[in-house]
Amino acid sequence: MAIDSSRSPAPAAAVAETAADITIRPLVSLAEFKACVDLQQEVWGEEYGDAIPASLLHVVAHVGGIIAGAFAADGELVGFVFGLTGIRDGGIVHWSHALGVRESARNAGVGRMLKHYQRAELARRGVSTLYWTFDPLMAKNAHLNLNRLGARVVEYVENMYGTTSSPLHHGLATDRLIVSWSTNPESVRSNGSSPVEAMSARTRLILTPDPHAGDALAHLDSPDRPAALLIEVPADIQRVTSHATVAMWHAAIRANFQWALRNGYSVSGLHRDQSSGRSFYVLQLGSSTPS
Repeated sequence: MAIDSSRSPAPAAAVAETAADITIRPLVSLAEFKACVDLQQEVWGEEYGDAIPASLLHVVAHVGGIIAGAFAADGELVGFVFGLTGIRDGGIVHWSHALGVRESARNAGVGRMLKHYQRAELARRGVSTLYWTFDPLMAKNAHLNLNRLGARVVEYVENMYGTTSSPLHHGLATDRLIVSWSTNPESVRSNGSSPVEAMSARTRLILTPDPHAGDALAHLDSPDRPAALLIEVPADIQRVTSHATVAMWHAAIRANFQWALRNGYSVSGLHRDQSSGRSFYVLQLGSSTPS
């Protein structure tokens, strides 16, 4: 569910004012935990039934979890990150369950600030790896997670959280990409723009449900596996108003990612083609991004 809060861009003036004086720190009082519940409902919708309650936020903070907030200069809670520490494959890891940013504070780097705070705190505690999920239909979130932070895709999961009432999820199964991120900054690639910035998207084969003239198309039933390919994703799924179109993209992304990961591809980043306005996941055969 983490990094799953993108909607329309915030007004420029609000972003500038928020970015200047943001403070990241743990939530410490019952009032702050309750403010976090209110923020979740603002981000995912009033009808969203999976908000983390104040009581659980409070308890998890006492047993090794992380619940941190981004506070504006006036003390308003404008973002939060929440995660739990546990055991995976015999080692201590952290699961970053949720991250949300108030609309007025988006596009100011608040989400990235929260993730870096979380990572630094985990490194201080001796936790080497954290995991989280994001919606593969959210190109903006993919750019943050893969290009900006340098997280590594490790798995595609169908309907991880079930069908929810949040308008962000369009009534569809909550398919998610699981990513891992090392708490050692030196081991992580971070690409601030695009892994294929200097290259036209059309120089690689594309998996897409919406081909454009001139596209070199890849096919799931082809016996050949190109060394590199692109999986198209809508540039902004929240601007797609047709439920049928969103469902089409959802089904295509699922099929394309499952085929690619099953056939030995790894995800190296997200490419946003400036000339066409299209967005693509970039995949390499047999390569691996540092975790």
